[in-house]
Amino acid sequence: MSEMTETTAAAATASTNELFAILLARDLRPEDRTIMVGANMPMARAAAVLANLTTHPDARILIGLGVQNLGDGAPPPAVHPFVFDPRTLAAEALMYQGRVFDDMSRPDVFFIGGLQLDKRGNLNLFGIPDGDGGWKMRGPGSIALATMSAHCRGYYVVMPSHDPRTFVERVALISALGDRSERTRLRLPGGGIRMVLSPLGVFDFGDDGDMRVRSLHEGVSVDDVREKTGFDLQIPDDVPTTPAPTAEELALLRERVDVHGTLA
Repeated sequence: MSEMTETTAAAATASTNELFAILLARDLRPEDRTIMVGANMPMARAAAVLANLTTHPDARILIGLGVQNLGDGAPPPAVHPFVFDPRTLAAEALMYQGRVFDDMSRPDVFFIGGLQLDKRGNLNLFGIPDGDGGWKMRGPGSIALATMSAHCRGYYVVMPSHDPRTFVERVALISALGDRSERTRLRLPGGGIRMVLSPLGVFDFGDDGDMRVRSLHEGVSVDDVREKTGFDLQIPDDVPTTPAPTAEELALLRERVDVHGTLA
């Protein structure tokens, strides 16, 4: 089988979460040495471990209350659906509960999901107000998120769904400030959002700070993403297709990282 045929076959069999894990691992930068994984983000955990096995052998991975580093040749930690699954607590070192937020406050990079994301990159994890002082929907809140998003070198947003309710003109509440102009005005030291992933494509932000399409996943059209986004996206004239996972990347992910098939 030719290399191109193998790549096409890999793309056809990769799940959305497997694609997310591989895209996140590819995008990490050489200076990313301390990597924080958010709760209930198995694709981000897989990305961190995948990078640790390939491009970032000296990375320090913070998962729940554990610190993991694969530099000693230990078996990679398996991927589980939720960060506080008891099976995730095996680590080289443990962070003390009383100072866990100090330990996690300034990672080089971290991954986070959201209930809402707006065109300026602001993220809402608090919930959706009902307009009468209550909530239509309560989210998990913003544990350590304000500090991490303000100080880290950069962070990645992974949105599990893409529709006008999740990609909105303006979020109801801000858990993490992504708006580039506001971050500059407030003199926040960190690098802000690097990339947004959704089931439709990969997105970043233009010079004016509005969200733009970087690539669309195989089979997704420009009309699809316009219809399912609650604001006007910046869309280039020639939209690239998201580079597919290679057979080698998928094999490493499945055989050494996601051995239980959590991302399948």
